[in-house]
Amino acid sequence: MKASFVVNPALKGASGVENVETDVLLLCTVAGTELGPTTRAVDQSLNGLITRKLQTKKLGFTGEVGQLISIAPKGAPAKRISIVGLGEMGTLQPRNLCKAIHTTVEDALKRGASRLSIPVAANSMSQIKLKGQAKIIREVVESLLASADYRDKEGEFEVELVCTPQAARLIQEGLDIEPNLDSVCCLDE
Repeated sequence: MKASFVVNPALKGASGVENVETDVLLLCTVAGTELGPTTRAVDQSLNGLITRKLQTKKLGFTGEVGQLISIAPKGAPAKRISIVGLGEMGTLQPRNLCKAIHTTVEDALKRGASRLSIPVAANSMSQIKLKGQAKIIREVVESLLASADYRDKEGEFEVELVCTPQAARLIQEGLDIEPNLDSVCCLDE
């Protein structure tokens, strides 16, 4: 299976992502905090569905790194929304993003998705800049698709990075960085 990457400058601040048509829309959350602006915008467009799901005790979602819940909202542009945890505030490091992306991509592929949309925004809480986020996303997706489970499968898996027009250039530059051997995403340790 091959990966393709598209930069979509559709965000206007936190809004715009709720209108993205995709198989899977990835939204990240930090443990112990309120919903971030992008997730909140999608939640509002779904009349609080995400908030209700996250508060469902039997799901046990706490926002730990890589913890994922997936919902299929009726009538939304995204066929499925995956909410994945990034861990606690102050621990937002490249390795956490690697695990969150890996978990989401693997779940999307198992569900037969061919397109994953990821909002990418500058975040003052994160140590990871826009270029770094894009590089990590590409690295994780390509690594997973090269694994024994997917390398011989036919088709294409498209990853759409949704951003503001101002961020598009930096995100494309991050996607253009060649993978290297000293990856921050060694997930099998």
